[in-house]
Amino acid sequence: MAKKILITGASSGIGEQTARYLSEQGYETILAARNKEKLYRMADELSSPTNVFPIDLTELKKIEDIFMFCQEKNIVLDGLVHCAGIARHNSVKMNDIEDMQATFRLNYDAFVELVKYFSERRYSAKGSSIVVISSLASVICRATALNYSSSKAAVNAAVKVMAKELGRRSIRVNSILPGYVITPMTAGDRLTNDVKNTQPFGFIEPEYIAYMIEFLLSDKAKFITGANIPISGGMSF
Repeated sequence: MAKKILITGASSGIGEQTARYLSEQGYETILAARNKEKLYRMADELSSPTNVFPIDLTELKKIEDIFMFCQEKNIVLDGLVHCAGIARHNSVKMNDIEDMQATFRLNYDAFVELVKYFSERRYSAKGSSIVVISSLASVICRATALNYSSSKAAVNAAVKVMAKELGRRSIRVNSILPGYVITPMTAGDRLTNDVKNTQPFGFIEPEYIAYMIEFLLSDKAKFITGANIPISGGMSF
């Protein structure tokens, strides 16, 4: 029986590539993102069974609706992949409270709420897997990346706590820490120059993140949990 995987941020970037790759591998996917039109187009294009749930994950009180939708469809989830996220550049001196709260709300708060509901027996299977996209920014902590780096560092810590708490149901929790990946979020000449100077292998194609995600969802990774796994492209960290 095909594993059923909930993917957030599924309409673009790493989330979209993950949805497409998992579909090719025969997984049944539930796609969550704000872009309703894009989600439905993807559902028509994907080869394996696909359900769509348009949602703004910053509306934290609506997150349980995703799981209630799955329950109504008789879907018991085998995996959760949280790809949704935002990256904004700011310094300590120029910090904006609303920007800080927005960054944490999607990158960290939404992830915690997703896992809270996913961990319930009625919504997920024993032995299931959770994967969240963090970032090497959580380790490198460059200037002007205050809120982004901090939010991803919080995710890394949450992964370790969650792995210990959810281990009783054999639910594994891991994060992936990519360097610079080719996504709409990383477009721009400034980043292109940064990559040339700091990431010897160049930009990482998003499908290589999807490959690691699929591995962590699979039974091949049944003994891996609580890990923050870098995909660095040769970047020093």
